[in-house]
Amino acid sequence: MDQQLDIQLKNLQTKLQSLLKQNQLLQKQAAGLQKENTSLKIALEERDDSIARLRQQVDVSQLNTAGLSDKEKLELRKRIDVYLAEIDKCLALINE
Repeated sequence: MDQQLDIQLKNLQTKLQSLLKQNQLLQKQAAGLQKENTSLKIALEERDDSIARLRQQVDVSQLNTAGLSDKEKLELRKRIDVYLAEIDKCLALINE
């Protein structure tokens, strides 16, 4: 009877060690995934900023070639700046 309990105890210890190793591995993987997630969020934010800048450049280029008066161009540029500010706020909220 004691021998059977010893065997069961050893089996239990072996399973416990295996589960502990598996847990450590999963924790390392989770930490790696969190780092990757953070870097991807940063890359996404940089890409979104780049897109916003490029859109603004395109808008400015179109303004220069359009047949608008200086006053109309200024008003349009102000509206575009307001839109870009709103987009930036939305992106900041999404990334929180």
